[in-house]
Amino acid sequence: MKKWIFLFVGVALNTLQAEYLALENAYKQVLQNNDGLKSTQSAVDKQEKLKSATKMLYFPQVSLDAFYVHLQSPMNAHLFDTSALNNLSGTALAPLLPHLTQPITLQDQNIIFSALNIAYPLFTGGKRHFANKLSEIAFDDALLALKLKELSLFEDCAKLYYGVVLAHQIHNTLQDANEGHLAHYKNAQKLQEKGQIARLETLQAQVNYDKSSIEVQKANDTLHIAIMAFNAMLNRESNVPLELSSSIDIKQDAMLQNVDYFVNKTLEVYPALHIMDNQVKSTHELSHIEFSSFLPEIGAFGSYMFNDNSSLLDKAMPNWYVGIGARWSLLSPSGRIQKYQASKIASIQAQFATSQAKKDLKTLCEKTYNEVISYKSQYFSLDSSVELAKENLKLRERAFLQGMSTSTEVSDAQNALSLVLIERQSVAYSYAISLARLFALSGEVERFYGFFN
Repeated sequence: MKKWIFLFVGVALNTLQAEYLALENAYKQVLQNNDGLKSTQSAVDKQEKLKSATKMLYFPQVSLDAFYVHLQSPMNAHLFDTSALNNLSGTALAPLLPHLTQPITLQDQNIIFSALNIAYPLFTGGKRHFANKLSEIAFDDALLALKLKELSLFEDCAKLYYGVVLAHQIHNTLQDANEGHLAHYKNAQKLQEKGQIARLETLQAQVNYDKSSIEVQKANDTLHIAIMAFNAMLNRESNVPLELSSSIDIKQDAMLQNVDYFVNKTLEVYPALHIMDNQVKSTHELSHIEFSSFLPEIGAFGSYMFNDNSSLLDKAMPNWYVGIGARWSLLSPSGRIQKYQASKIASIQAQFATSQAKKDLKTLCEKTYNEVISYKSQYFSLDSSVELAKENLKLRERAFLQGMSTSTEVSDAQNALSLVLIERQSVAYSYAISLARLFALSGEVERFYGFFN
């Protein structure tokens, strides 16, 4: 029957009813409360808005402009040539000459007008199309980063959860050993009182008991640190009691697929690898954008002007106009050739990085798989060592009571049992962590719980 682990801070909390928390539920709490994950989710929301903004590149630009201009002097014009009018001085039109020589004001010094302008690019060399592709890739990257963060949190949650379980197991093991040292110390005192053993044996038993007590205190401190770290990850108060699994039970019949299955699955679904693939795609799109700088740009434009028609110039000007314009940059100081070449090099760089990432990920998956198999084999191989240590302790205790063994031999037997139990518990912990990493790499987190439930 399992002995459940109770996590308390303070003796007064012992009366509270502990809440049982399985690893699956703990992970769900982490997904709900982790601020780092919320930050990554915010990055996804931000990139979604930027993706929508990029689609606006296909819309025309409409602006309403207003101007006020003060001229140095009014704009005047003469209707007739002054020299030609002087030839008419002796004619019947002579009385009208003073009026005909006066200039006409086309526009006074103050000009106020506004215009509704529309500009729409018809051809940009594909910049809008490739910019939208880049935006879609960036949004996909944000989703992949979110998934990668979730998998990372699963590994961290498993480490802290089973870290508490392991710390409690070690504490219990050392506590049991401490009780054994205490019982041996009391037996030694009784035998000394009867004169069956020397005082030296009793002192040795006391020293062993004191050392064991110190180890128990160290294990207790380690347990409290593990609990605090786990509560911090769950974002919950440390004074709330929790009930976790009592041990890390490895199932003998729990079988895994072969290593090739996990390698192929990892290369297929692991988010970090897809992010690398997206970097390759991004460099291709950036290369297209750089190449578009060599192509002409064509756009349509139009404007509707508003004025008060207070001057002859205002009355003469049309209210609207439309047109099509084109620009082809033949020589540019922006270094577009070098930028295009750099984008090609960046594409090659990203391809090499992705290829290396696949190799590294394959190696990591194979290494993790072999660790899982190895730890499982070690765990069950230690069963015989545990049985031997238990039997050796029984024999040493009986021999001591019969005067055929020393306190040192009993203490060594007790410590040997503790060490082999702690070793097996540590192997189980390493097995669980490696298995969690293996399923995180292959994107099969849900399968992990079946190996321990």
